[in-house]
Amino acid sequence: MDSEQPYAHPSAPPPPAPAPARPRRTPTPRAPGRVWAAACVLGAVAAVAAYLVMPGKPPASGGPELTGDPVLADSVAATIEGREDRVQSLAVLEVDGGRTRTLMGGTTASGESVTAQTPFETGSVFKVVTAMALADLAADGGTSLDRTLGEVFPDLGFASPATADITLEELATHRSGLPRIPAETMLAGAATPLTLTDPYRSMPPVLESLAAAVPAQGGDEWTYSNFGYAVLGAALAEESGTPYPRLVRERVLDPLGMDDTLMRGADLEGVPEGAALPHATPGKRAEPWKAPDYLPVGIGTWTTAADMEKLLRAVMDGTAPGAAATEPIHDGPSAESRIGLGWLTTDVGDGADLVQHNGATYGSTAFIGFRGDRGAIVLSDSFTADAAIIGPRVLDAPDVAPLAASPRAGSTALGLAATLPLVLPPALLPVLLMLRRRTLVGQRPLDRLRVVSMTAGASASLLAALVVGDWVSTPPAVWAASVGAVVAAGAVGVRQWPGLATEAGRWRWLHTAFFCLSVLVSAVVTLTAADALLAAYG
Repeated sequence: MDSEQPYAHPSAPPPPAPAPARPRRTPTPRAPGRVWAAACVLGAVAAVAAYLVMPGKPPASGGPELTGDPVLADSVAATIEGREDRVQSLAVLEVDGGRTRTLMGGTTASGESVTAQTPFETGSVFKVVTAMALADLAADGGTSLDRTLGEVFPDLGFASPATADITLEELATHRSGLPRIPAETMLAGAATPLTLTDPYRSMPPVLESLAAAVPAQGGDEWTYSNFGYAVLGAALAEESGTPYPRLVRERVLDPLGMDDTLMRGADLEGVPEGAALPHATPGKRAEPWKAPDYLPVGIGTWTTAADMEKLLRAVMDGTAPGAAATEPIHDGPSAESRIGLGWLTTDVGDGADLVQHNGATYGSTAFIGFRGDRGAIVLSDSFTADAAIIGPRVLDAPDVAPLAASPRAGSTALGLAATLPLVLPPALLPVLLMLRRRTLVGQRPLDRLRVVSMTAGASASLLAALVVGDWVSTPPAVWAASVGAVVAAGAVGVRQWPGLATEAGRWRWLHTAFFCLSVLVSAVVTLTAADALLAAYG
């Protein structure tokens, strides 16, 4: 009898064919030793070249030599003790009665030694010039402190009646309730502290922002507002019928002989010749700020220690135009302080109040102040050498809080924490991928998509590190060595390319989607970092 066969009903469908098994991928062969040797040589050459061209390296000396008056040198040395490597350039000047002491250190971008005639960014110190122009114009009857914005700009369609009711005095004393910068620009400027780019370069016209503004509060509440001072400058121009730059020059700068105090967009387009350019940390430049509508705030304004001495002496002896701006009229940001028009007066507890203002951009800090017959000017072109700390200590008032929170140098630990994550993983991950020929996460095999995405991501991170990193805390050689490692790993990837599958993910659609997202993010980071570097060094 024949062997039995399985019975199949004539009308039954045929059984489904088994799904074809996904072919098992053959592991990528390990790159020969000679390939790695050649890649390491190429990486070493790239590392040396990267170190030589790397922007942002701090000066090899570890800090400038400060020369000048020995008494002033002792005061400044005590303030910066242990942080000397955070100083790029300084111009410090002390007025003591009829005597002037000076202390200078560092060099300009052209390599010249810093002097009392070297231009620095003013930052918000220029607000006192705006406030004094207001006081001088009011004294001549050209306006009054209780004039409202609705009266100054009767044809402006205010979104809030409260904005129209703001007075010029409230603007000058930071009691207007207007935000620090226009509300509609806050998101756009959120990343600029990391990229060190000018947060004011894309600001809309001031009156456009003013029409849409809604104050948070007004009356007797302190709200430091750069936007408010930009509005004040526009209001002074409207009241006088004179453009703001010409108004402050005629009212304040020219009468005091401050010929070297310059405004970008009015007196010049670029930065002043022989200027001390702004630096986030020594060696690492930041973009100089420029925004013509924000000149009254101190954006795009430059001055010298010699010019600031003319202003300081005239304010101290009461002969400056608008000198009444120093007289306190309202409570300030602390219990010990009161504010006049722009100028902050602080009770330091020994009968001699400190009258002062400070300023900062992302790469410069400045201070002007006096106590009795002693005054001080400090101009710094490094974000981490804070003039708002140095200046009061020159005047024996070390515990006075700055008018606006100005930048202070972070610790070495914070600098390393901000830098190493952008430098070490980009160096290690590509090398490990090429050595293991598998990813750390998921253990997926090396393929062409991973070679491209890993190299692009590592390169973008290293470029971003040039902008974000603290190269005073972190040796620049670490960055250069990381560049060499990425180049070496990339060279191995290129050598392996012909034998690699294009895509070797577990789920092809997901792997491809993540690849596209990764390349897109890398491109955005690369373009953002490149823009920041060009703005600072271009």
